[in-house]
Amino acid sequence: MASPRVPEESTKLSSNTPVSLSKLSDICTEACSDTIPPDTVYDHSRTSSWNEQIIHAVLKSLIGACSTHKFIVYSTIIQHDITARSRGIHSTSGAYWNNEKDGMYNFSWNGGDKERGLDMVLSIAWIAKE
Repeated sequence: MASPRVPEESTKLSSNTPVSLSKLSDICTEACSDTIPPDTVYDHSRTSSWNEQIIHAVLKSLIGACSTHKFIVYSTIIQHDITARSRGIHSTSGAYWNNEKDGMYNFSWNGGDKERGLDMVLSIAWIAKE
């Protein structure tokens, strides 16, 4: 049986999006790549700063792209042992909202070479301002 792992492709958890899925993916990819350059390895002392920078960059882009919704961004950095054969994470979200106007999007960013020892998961929720 295969070990559980974070999916490498993005997942849409809503039937409506105030910003296109491709734009959401681009925003998340850019925020992760700009904050954590390719030669960076996991460093616990920097994780808080990385999360703050990524969340700020994603929110700035979303607010610039859409004025009809409020946004919430969650950022998780996953450390993995470079000698381990597998890693896993499970995360669940729930909400009570208007299914026609509000929604959520999950994005997984593969940190690249396993020697880096990190991956990212971003979740973006939007709520119509009405």
